[in-house]
Amino acid sequence: MSSDSENKKRIAKNTLFLYGRMLLLLFINLYTSRVFLNALGVVDYGIYNVVGGIVAMFSLLSNSLSAAISRFITFDLGIGDIEKLKKTFSSSVTIQLLLGIIVIIAVESVGIWFLNNKAVIPEERLNAAHWVLQLSLATFVINLISVPYNAAIIAHEHFSAFAYISLIEGLGKLAIALSIAFAPFDRLVFYAFLMSFLAIVVCFLSWFVCTLS
Repeated sequence: MSSDSENKKRIAKNTLFLYGRMLLLLFINLYTSRVFLNALGVVDYGIYNVVGGIVAMFSLLSNSLSAAISRFITFDLGIGDIEKLKKTFSSSVTIQLLLGIIVIIAVESVGIWFLNNKAVIPEERLNAAHWVLQLSLATFVINLISVPYNAAIIAHEHFSAFAYISLIEGLGKLAIALSIAFAPFDRLVFYAFLMSFLAIVVCFLSWFVCTLS
């Protein structure tokens, strides 16, 4: 009876954390979208979404893999096989790295060709668009590497840590939006650079939480 009560409390607590995370991120994203548009301008904002969208197409893969990796890690935790759990996690990291290499090759070939020949971008902003493509690619690969760590956090039911990391990421995006006006160089490139830096910070936090688990 006591165990059943503890499980219910844990489920309720995890649910509150996840709903709180979702609502906070919703409000932050709505606000930052408007700030980004005002800070970057219509042209640069459009360039970022078009160029970043070339890389974002591969995000469907990372979302599917995250769910699959989490399922395998949860299964290994359930049967209590620590050695198998370590192998599963190690294999998932290796798969993500290989997938990252494949995406890099695809974007560096097809993506650049599309940018130079098909994308409708003002000539004076083409150089900035190339920087955005490279930085968006770096951000995607970093996020790809973070997937096994996020899956491990979810599998261990550390939803409070997952919510806090997501909140830090959301607040980071808000801080980036507010700092664009003070960019020391091209605002579009500065924004893409800070987004890559934020991805590194989030990846490090996910890794740090996993080492404590």
